[in-house]
Amino acid sequence: MGARSNAVEHIGTAISHGFDFAVAGAPVIIADGLNGKNVRKVAIGKKHFEEVTIAGDIAAADSMIVLSHFKGHIVSGFGGAIKNMAMGCAPPEGKRAQHNARPFTIPEKCTGCASCLKVCPKDAITVKKKKSVIDRELCIGCFECMHACPEHAIDIDWETEIPQFMERMVEYAYGAVKGKEKKVGFMNFLIRITPDCDCFPFSDAPIVPDIGILASKDPVAIDAASFDLVNQQQGYKDSLLTAHHHPGEDKFTGVHEQTDGYRQVRYGEEIGMGSSNYELIRI
Repeated sequence: MGARSNAVEHIGTAISHGFDFAVAGAPVIIADGLNGKNVRKVAIGKKHFEEVTIAGDIAAADSMIVLSHFKGHIVSGFGGAIKNMAMGCAPPEGKRAQHNARPFTIPEKCTGCASCLKVCPKDAITVKKKKSVIDRELCIGCFECMHACPEHAIDIDWETEIPQFMERMVEYAYGAVKGKEKKVGFMNFLIRITPDCDCFPFSDAPIVPDIGILASKDPVAIDAASFDLVNQQQGYKDSLLTAHHHPGEDKFTGVHEQTDGYRQVRYGEEIGMGSSNYELIRI
């Protein structure tokens, strides 16, 4: 939905944010083509996917540097190197395959304001008898409605659907770098660590102070280190962080209490994408 739905508008969005040749010294390429059809199937043989669909130009590249802004996320707890690869290297087909969870309306909380209907990219929501109704067949699981609802009347099955979503996401990240072993570098920017994903058309105050920039060849290790460094901070009380302000407490569940961001790290290690063990070398 919005200005990233095709290559032409996506490049325009990139340029408006400063990602152009004059600044970066490199061209901006939308790797899945004009309409997201330039794709390649990558065999991975994992629990959820035998193969994943990766943007064609990314799959064809010999090596890759992955730059990620580390921040919170309403469903995955946080977004770092793993999530950036999983969603950023997947065309629309791959993004839909990862977003397998489907939200539902809690009728007793819904006021029928239609805020959810206005943001749905697939017209999957209608308002009937002053209650929103989500068509699960049309829904693509983007969670826009969940974030837009002022009454918190839209939810998902956290115990069964979200763990699968997280694992599917990690498997896509695994597929994005398959064939590029030892040829991928990662940098996580632990600066302006916001409570929600950068894909939202707005931002909010940081939840902890700026920490710095991490670099690694291991996506699991860099996300594990980023997670730990954020949680070692004293959280800002004048932010969306409503709990876990003290050093050592999980800041991401302090924003979205039902999330389990570290599941990305555990599953990434389980499928052999990297290790959660790391050594911090300060420069």
